[in-house]
Amino acid sequence: MRTMRLVPPSDCREEIARRLEIVEQNQHLNAILGVNPEAISQAEKCQQLRREKKILGPLHGIPLIVKDNIACASLPLTLGCKALESVIAAKDALVIQRLRKAGAIILARANMSEFAFDVRSRSSLGGDVRNPLCPALTAGGSSGGSAASVIAGMADGALGTDTGGSIRIPCSYTGLVGLRPAFRRQQLAGVAPLSVSKDTVGPMVHSVRDAALLHCILHGEEAAELSPTSLKGVRLGVIRALEAENSDERTVWNKALERLRQAGAVIVEIALPILAEVESQSCLSMYEFPIAINSWLAAQTAVPTTLRGIVDSGECLPEFIPLLEKMLDYQSLNKPLWLSGRRFQRRLAHALGLAAEQNRIEGFLYPTVCRLPESLNKMPPGCASELAAISGLPAITMPCGRTQKGLPVGMEILGKESNEFSLLSLALGCECVLLSNDI
Repeated sequence: MRTMRLVPPSDCREEIARRLEIVEQNQHLNAILGVNPEAISQAEKCQQLRREKKILGPLHGIPLIVKDNIACASLPLTLGCKALESVIAAKDALVIQRLRKAGAIILARANMSEFAFDVRSRSSLGGDVRNPLCPALTAGGSSGGSAASVIAGMADGALGTDTGGSIRIPCSYTGLVGLRPAFRRQQLAGVAPLSVSKDTVGPMVHSVRDAALLHCILHGEEAAELSPTSLKGVRLGVIRALEAENSDERTVWNKALERLRQAGAVIVEIALPILAEVESQSCLSMYEFPIAINSWLAAQTAVPTTLRGIVDSGECLPEFIPLLEKMLDYQSLNKPLWLSGRRFQRRLAHALGLAAEQNRIEGFLYPTVCRLPESLNKMPPGCASELAAISGLPAITMPCGRTQKGLPVGMEILGKESNEFSLLSLALGCECVLLSNDI
C-alpha cells in the first residue's frame, strides 16, 4: 500500500517555495500554464494560523495543481486556448471553494488538451505535455498537465476533469491513482463544459487514501477513515475483451490478477455483449459542447464570446479547426444521434448492473488503456474508459505493475453502483496487494 502524501506541512511557506522551485526546474515538461502569484503570501498566512494553532482543515497549507478548465478566482481560465488567454475567473468553482475551505493552496494551473478534447495534452497555449517518466512520450489527456505535475513532484495532488477518460488515461500513463466519481451535475459549477451529460471532476494523486481524502472534500463531505476491503472471497469481474494488445502489458496484467487471486479474490470472467456497441456510439460531446461552450463564453468578460469567434480568430490548435467547424453545425440538442446516445447511456448502465448482479461481483476489472504511449502523438487508448463515462458509474485507476521498459500499467476498477466509498475501499484492498512493494 502506498503511503498517504497529502499531509499538512510543518512549514507552509517552505513547502510552497520548494514546490515552486520544482515547477521552475521542470518547464520542459510543459505541464504548467501559470503559477498562482499569491501562493507564497497564502502560505505565509497558513503558517501564521498554524503558529496560532488554528488549522483550517485536513489540507492546511498543502499545495495543489488545478487543470485550467476549473475556475480559480482572479487567475486565468484558458482551457489551453490562445484565444482565451485574457479570460480571468471571476470566482472559484464549487470544488475550489471546498479545497480552500479545507486549507489547500492553489499552486498552479495545469496545461491540458485544448478544450479537453483529446487523449493527449496538446494546447495552443502550452504545447505538448511530456511524460516525466519518459519525456519523449505523451502524458496522456486531457488532464495530462495535472498528471505530469504530480509525478514530477510539483505537488502531491491535482484536480482533473474526466469526460471520456481524461483523468484515468493520464494517471495510467504516469503511474498515479485517479478517480472518476459518479456523474453529478451539481458538482460542476465553475467548470468549463465539454459534455454536460458526462463531465466530472476528480483527484489525481499517489495513493487511494489520498484520492479518498480529496474526494470527500470535493463533495463537501467530512473526511472519513477508509478501511481496505478484505479480498478473501470477494468476486471481481474481469472483462477479457478489454485486455492490452501488447504481450508485455498483458504479462504485467496477468501477474496482477494472479496476485489478487492469491490474496483470496475470486476472479470471474465477464462477457459483456453490449461492449461491441460502445466504440460505435455517437459522441455526445459533439452535440453538447457547442451549445454549452457558447453559454459559458457569453458569461466571460473577454472576447471572443462565441465558438465561431474562436475559430475565426485562428488562435487555437489548427488540427482542431475541422472538428470545431463540424461542431458549429449543431445548434440544438434535439438530434437523433444525441437522443440515441442518451438512450445508450441508460442501456449500458442497466447491462453493467445486470452483469454485476448475475455474477455476484463487487466490481469490474480491466486495463485502463489497451496500448501504452509510444510518442508525443495520440495513442488510441481503447474503449475501456468509456464504460464509466457513458454509464455514469464511478471508476478508479491505479498502477498494477511496470513493463520491461519501466512504463506503468494501469488497472481500472469500475464500481457496480454509484457509491464511491465502497469503490475506494475495494481499491484500497487491491492497492494493499498490488503495491505491497510500492510499484
